Amino acid sequence: METDDERTVPLELGTVGPAYADDDGETARPTPRWRLWTGLGAALVVGAVVGIVANNARNDAAEYAEVDLVRGSVDVEFGAPLSSNTQRLHVNLINTGPREVEILSVEIDGFRSVEDGESDDHAVTAAPGEWVRVQSTVEADCTTRPPGTLQVRVRTGSGEQTVVVTGQPGDDQLIWAWQGGCRSDSGTGVFIGDTRTVSADASGARIVLPVTNGADEPLTVTAMEATTPGFTMTTDPLPIDVDAGQTVQVETLWTVTDCEDAARFAEATVAVNIRNESMDTRVSQPLGNPTLIELVRLAVRVCET
Repeated sequence: METDDERTVPLELGTVGPAYADDDGETARPTPRWRLWTGLGAALVVGAVVGIVANNARNDAAEYAEVDLVRGSVDVEFGAPLSSNTQRLHVNLINTGPREVEILSVEIDGFRSVEDGESDDHAVTAAPGEWVRVQSTVEADCTTRPPGTLQVRVRTGSGEQTVVVTGQPGDDQLIWAWQGGCRSDSGTGVFIGDTRTVSADASGARIVLPVTNGADEPLTVTAMEATTPGFTMTTDPLPIDVDAGQTVQVETLWTVTDCEDAARFAEATVAVNIRNESMDTRVSQPLGNPTLIELVRLAVRVCET
């Protein structure tokens, strides 16, 4: 018969599971799971950091390579010291991007660049929001009517590249230069003198344009159109015949069509379609400061009230 003491003694089963040699110490035991997760987490953190740095580097490179240029007016220079077929074009560009760029050269579609020994070969630096003037000496390519686009070679923080810059709505300066370079005569003879404002209010500005025929033969003005961004123009009934050496007064009505464009225009111009005995042509004519000031006032009355 068992005593109470004998019944309460637990059964000794010894060590359950594999035995570990004493000389292995800590290394012989299984790696705790928390250590495995810690190592994996560290690897993921390092990978994420490397990925973020690489992605930021790519984004920075793409951002530095971004170039936003907008073309403004083009001023044309004929005559000495240029040859009869060569013109010097002064292109106005504004940098609308976030970073400074260097403009190295400008190729104008519809023209071939030529060396004249006087061109400025230095890069033109354009800060953000700044207008710059870039010069190019060219000859008209009479097989290609200029679409108004430029191939601009620039240098940015990520290197050099060529960007395409399009023209503006109602852009006639390049067409005029191209026509002048491809015509054998000295020009159409048409020009617009000092304008006169008849009346002006928020509904529009009535401006008289004196159109002169400086050629030796009569011509007909078949159409006139505003080529000033943000504005439209209607005229007296056309066509009008203009004898050689004669001036006719054409009354026009200017109205604002786009306040955003009207706030940015830098030059007032009109396109004049003419016909004479030899040809039909379209020429661009700049208007003087009185018209420019009147159009600015009109834009303020319409767009800022």
